[in-house]
Amino acid sequence: MTKDELIADIKAARDAAATVTATRNRYGYEITGKGRSRRLRRVTTLLSGLPKPALVPWAAKSVAEFAVEHKDEWSGLPKADAIKLLKGSPYSKRDAAGDRGSAIHAALEAVVDDTPLPEGLTEDEDACAAAAMGFLGELGGTFLATELIVFNFTVGYAGTLDLWHCADDGTTSIIDYKSSKAVYPDHGVQQAAYANCEYCLLGATGKEESWEGKLIPWKPAYSQQLSVCHVEPTGTTLHTVRDPGKLWKIFQAAAYIKGWQLDTDSFRGKTPREEVYEAPIHLEERR
Repeated sequence: MTKDELIADIKAARDAAATVTATRNRYGYEITGKGRSRRLRRVTTLLSGLPKPALVPWAAKSVAEFAVEHKDEWSGLPKADAIKLLKGSPYSKRDAAGDRGSAIHAALEAVVDDTPLPEGLTEDEDACAAAAMGFLGELGGTFLATELIVFNFTVGYAGTLDLWHCADDGTTSIIDYKSSKAVYPDHGVQQAAYANCEYCLLGATGKEESWEGKLIPWKPAYSQQLSVCHVEPTGTTLHTVRDPGKLWKIFQAAAYIKGWQLDTDSFRGKTPREEVYEAPIHLEERR
């Protein structure tokens, strides 16, 4: 369909849609409407069902680098405090990277929604935001939504995609911004999950992790192309997903495995074996 037909189609769906509330916390999303409530796990949580063999060496290297570079900070501490500091050092790097990503997303959202840019950006964050905004300027077309919450009730997940876009020729795309060291395969898998959602929350308004909007059905025509935009202080690089169908199968497998892991998690007062085995049979010792 053309761009005008697409926009008219989305508007008609929005006008006919029910209003629901989406609430997000560290465990997932809760969708409430029409007297019913449904809890869904985060896309990013289910992605952790993918094997990540490089994660352990990365964490070990991060701790070793921190220990060498910050010896004065931990060498005089009691053993327990030193271990705690060293153990948490990889996550401090991750959180710093997350701060950069949050700043970039806030800047991009401001551009798309024509609102004031965020204040207090660091030099690095400001450079990344400028690079990403330059990308938006070159992209052209129509920005259909930013920070769009999407849901799949069949598989049981929800997530927030960065940008929903329609080019002048009517081609639709969803674009995710990444400010990590590189673009990794699971970023494409994440995009495939978003593209295979069943609904999205259009026109969502709210604050403090709770939003209200119109729940419209998602169509394949809404996400013809999936891309990841890698943002760095020096510029941006666009990576288009090669085989979304294959990555969708991979996400479903990861979601199934991670769902099983969460269902058998003993940290929430559960006994894992009760989810896996029948009642045990105790055999008397033979003499």
